[in-house]
Amino acid sequence: MWFLIPLLALAACGTPYERCNRDAAEPYRDALDERARIAKDLARGFTYSTDWETRMRWDVCGSYNGRLHYCWRRDTEPVTRRVPINAEALRTRDAEIEQQLPQLRHEAAQAQAICRQRYPVEVEAVPSEG
Repeated sequence: MWFLIPLLALAACGTPYERCNRDAAEPYRDALDERARIAKDLARGFTYSTDWETRMRWDVCGSYNGRLHYCWRRDTEPVTRRVPINAEALRTRDAEIEQQLPQLRHEAAQAQAICRQRYPVEVEAVPSEG
């Protein structure tokens, strides 16, 4: 039974054609995701920043002869804060991405065509939509 877990994990990664196709479209998909994040930040007027802060706290470390023993412990925790945005910089970045999108879309289509040539057997096995 335990031997199936690695096989399931491997199957979740997809076939070589699916991985190739996914990797080919990644820069285009990332650009679209960044534009969506920028639009959300502009609409909200702020973004979030997460920093890790280390704090010391006085805590029970154990017991000795039935008495509690205390010591300092170091805790590192994520602290998320609202951060004001630089709207002009975000609009500029959004415009840059918008200019890059046609080229990224073209490069993704070319790379996906190469994937179809590289794995023709898998392409035929993929059911068509429609």
